Amino acid sequence: MLKLFICLSLILFPLISVVGQKEPPGPWKRITDLNDVYYVDIAKFAVNEHNKQADDNLRFIRILEGKEQMDTGQRDYFKIGVNNREDLAEIYETSVFNKEYKNVLTLEYFRRIQ
Repeated sequence: MLKLFICLSLILFPLISVVGQKEPPGPWKRITDLNDVYYVDIAKFAVNEHNKQADDNLRFIRILEGKEQMDTGQRDYFKIGVNNREDLAEIYETSVFNKEYKNVLTLEYFRRIQ
């Protein structure tokens, strides 16, 4: 009986530990068309969401750099140019997550880098 228990344990424990594991995110891929409406809309969403959360008044200029990653949805990272309240140009980086099959955008972070 003890041998049976040990054999089952050796078979089942590795299987149980694998079942609950999430796959790691995919590699980051450079976005080649930074003017694609899909990406521009996501970058504008990030600016608007930041403005709501921080009671700010930044205005989107353009995407300077971008990359995307597949996870349990799509994560987009951008460096974007914006105008601040004084109409001065600033650069921010942001990450937006689009949950798979839900089509719901979530602002992960938005921070000034220059």
